[in-house]
Amino acid sequence: MEIRGHHLLCMLGFIGLGYNEKFILNMDKIIKKLNNKHNMWIKLVDNVDNICAACPNNINEECKIDSFPGSVKERDRAVLKVLGIEVGEVVRYRDIVNKISERMTEEKMMNICKDCEWFGLGYCLEGLKKLKGG
Repeated sequence: MEIRGHHLLCMLGFIGLGYNEKFILNMDKIIKKLNNKHNMWIKLVDNVDNICAACPNNINEECKIDSFPGSVKERDRAVLKVLGIEVGEVVRYRDIVNKISERMTEEKMMNICKDCEWFGLGYCLEGLKKLKGG
């Protein structure tokens, strides 16, 4: 399975909201699969992934909102940098979750995600707090 860097944070607070029903169902299915298979190997990417497969911004396997400063591609890379993971690296899901818990802070998340249309809802940040036991 391939997952974008920024989606690792989105998944923390996912509560069933998204671009459309197709996207929501796909994301929910992926999250449930990962939560049931912590040993699953994930390839970390900075382009369209398995979650993007159902996104309306995915046009011919390219994200139409990926090519500007502050784009989701830059968010992907920033998240992976905090986690100490290279683009293209393959890591067990449980190890990714542990890295998020150990290395991602609320401040880092706010700096990375502040321009995201979904961040203002607060669910991702709440998910990080919950992961850290707060």
